[in-house]
Amino acid sequence: MEPFVLLRLAEDGPAHGYELARSVAALDFRRAADDPSVVYKLLRSLEDQGYLTSQWGTAEAGPPPRIYRLTAAGRAYLDERAVDLERQATRIKVFLVRYRRHRRRLRSGRASRKGKA
Repeated sequence: MEPFVLLRLAEDGPAHGYELARSVAALDFRRAADDPSVVYKLLRSLEDQGYLTSQWGTAEAGPPPRIYRLTAAGRAYLDERAVDLERQATRIKVFLVRYRRHRRRLRSGRASRKGKA
């Protein structure tokens, strides 16, 4: 979920926590959809690490929202995570190719045994 929050800030600029929680929940991260506090905890952690800054915004009604911005360190971290995700995607593709080949062999083995029976 972390890289998606960072990317959302990189693409669209500053946002408040509620907007970020909705964006992440829309990507089918169930934990974020079920419990938005997960996103707020992540935002605090990213801010503690120096990847985000925040400040209080203004509100016409209700409490003021906290507005989050990506820092230069956050942008660099996003780049690192993107490279890591690329590597993982490659590994997943290799796994799926091998898995599908394995499943085809199993099915063809069963089919040939049925033909002999």
